[in-house]
Amino acid sequence: MTTKLAYLLKIFVSLALILILLYFMRGNYEKTVSVLKGTDPGLFILALVVFGFAIIVASIRFQIIVGAQGDISVTLAEALSFTLIGYFFNNFLPTSMGGDIVKAYYLSKKSSNKMECYTSVFVDRAMGLFTMIFMASIALLFVQNQVIDATVRSMIYGITAVSVIALIFMANRKFAKKFSLMLRLFKPLEEKLKRAYNSVHKYRYNLKLIWKSFGISIVSQILFFASIGILAFSIGSFIPASQILLRLPIICAMSLLPSINGLGLREGSTVLLFGPIIGSENAFAVSILWLLILFIVSIFGGIIYALSPQFRFNLSEANDSAKEGI
Repeated sequence: MTTKLAYLLKIFVSLALILILLYFMRGNYEKTVSVLKGTDPGLFILALVVFGFAIIVASIRFQIIVGAQGDISVTLAEALSFTLIGYFFNNFLPTSMGGDIVKAYYLSKKSSNKMECYTSVFVDRAMGLFTMIFMASIALLFVQNQVIDATVRSMIYGITAVSVIALIFMANRKFAKKFSLMLRLFKPLEEKLKRAYNSVHKYRYNLKLIWKSFGISIVSQILFFASIGILAFSIGSFIPASQILLRLPIICAMSLLPSINGLGLREGSTVLLFGPIIGSENAFAVSILWLLILFIVSIFGGIIYALSPQFRFNLSEANDSAKEGI
């Protein structure tokens, strides 16, 4: 019952935000449609290809992080398949499981230790997010005050501070113990949460892995940032690289809030943050093209899922696996 309510809440949030965005853009529909009609097909395809390479590089990172667990190993083809199928489940199926749970579910079929599978997926997601925020923080050091407004600057400071605290929490047991009283709020899950923390914490002793994953993650994020810049080019707009570095991590962080795969949050924050640079109607068009790329990637994941007999997803089985692993 709680799961259904959470899913309904996500649907409500996404629909509400989409309606708010449509209301906000009510005077720009014709301009937005005109902008979309003028999209350069070649540049759009280029953006899709670059986005695809970003996914491939991120899958290499995922493969390395999984391999560090010792008793689990995946090929690059498997890592890429897990990732694409995760996109498929994120965007199409009416479930609150999410792409990461699906990835961990398939990964758990290759190991008897489900906890390590789920923490590998978590560490991979965290590495991608932390890398993106790190790049935004570095970019912030090299821009002048007049280049970026105070609100964006404050938001970057905020998500950077949260990220630093999270990193210290995962790497430092003494710091983490200060929050041990909070475990009482999750008494039925206390032991599993402790096991999950220990599984994540052990990565701090593998610095070679961390730096290698970090370097790969930077390449993946640069490709991802480039794909959004190309989307802007495809409609005749230009977003400076510094602004993409500074604003896109905020959009991605906003997309993590409760919703259906960031729907509504991603589009609204894209208009809010890129609108002052390229105009609201152009930013709205970029958000729609970005959503289209996500759907296309999801279709590839769906094809892999349909044509590969080893990928047969059972919701109740996956739900039990998630509960056991987490």
